[in-house]
Amino acid sequence: MIRHSKPSVVEEKKMIKILMDIFSTRQFSEGKYTTLFEKNLCEVFGMEHAIVVSSGTAALHLALLSLGIGKGMDVIIPAFCCSAVLNAVLYTGARPVIVDVNPDEFNISYEEVKKNITKKTKAVIIPHMFGYPAKDTQEIVKLGIPVIEDTAQSIGAKIDGALVGSFGKLNILSFYATKMLTTFGEGGAVLTNDEKLYKKIMDLKSYDKKEKFCLRFNYKITEIQSAMGLLQLKNLETFIIKRKKIYEIYKNRLKNCKSIRIYEPKDNIYPVYYRFIIQFEKEVDLDKIIKKFMDYKIEVARPVFIPLDKYYYGKFVCKNSERFYKTTISIPIYPELSKKEVQKILNVVIRNL
Repeated sequence: MIRHSKPSVVEEKKMIKILMDIFSTRQFSEGKYTTLFEKNLCEVFGMEHAIVVSSGTAALHLALLSLGIGKGMDVIIPAFCCSAVLNAVLYTGARPVIVDVNPDEFNISYEEVKKNITKKTKAVIIPHMFGYPAKDTQEIVKLGIPVIEDTAQSIGAKIDGALVGSFGKLNILSFYATKMLTTFGEGGAVLTNDEKLYKKIMDLKSYDKKEKFCLRFNYKITEIQSAMGLLQLKNLETFIIKRKKIYEIYKNRLKNCKSIRIYEPKDNIYPVYYRFIIQFEKEVDLDKIIKKFMDYKIEVARPVFIPLDKYYYGKFVCKNSERFYKTTISIPIYPELSKKEVQKILNVVIRNL
């Protein structure tokens, strides 16, 4: 079976040596490797502060809390993204305002954000979906509402030469098993240049040994996770190069298929190709297509499980998201894919689409 997503594992011998060091010191919770991981994240992203936590959802929750988000406030989020974004907003007691994405990409629309801003709007979350930076990021930031960038799927991607995550007040990362980087399956981080937000997040992520009570959390990471994160981060550029090579092979073989559309980056956009999305020119039976690939032992999927408007409101209200949901699939693209597997996937795509 060729899986839709698969973790990239590197430098296993070095990882084993680090594990032995951790076992010998018995420092299993946050210690020197966590401190070093945070330091390296700051260096890679050019940020002043990095806080590693237990998951991307935890990172987003803490980012929202650091901005003072709570009951009676609105947070704008896009429909076409992971439900973790919705959950994190609901954790705070705030109201999620779900808006549409652009018709020519999968990311949140500036026009939709602008027309949904009210006095209650206290934050906008911009997920950079599928490895492609949201083209409207800079315009949304200029609206003056605090922006949290969610680069869970786009670590290393750039707009006009600047890394995504560097435009908003806060940047959150996910190190889930199949993300760009992983820390043994779970993990996340918050990055910011704001000293006040950094101190607030550091206070909230751990509940123990605090003189004054407030509701705090247990969002710490482990030393083993941080150690893996260090090795993964060192190999980020290699991961991106491998993903781009597979993308180019797919694009060149599929560019003449008239029934589908392949997304290509704009001139000022540097993606990291987290997903390879195929869009059909018209609505098709996606479940039937997904099953057909399974017959060939290839796992493909819809890019998102259910758009958030349909998931939360119980109906589609965002037309572009609905169209993408009904016309797109994602085929395997990750560094662990072999040349033979890539060719098999292409042959099945060409033969059946």
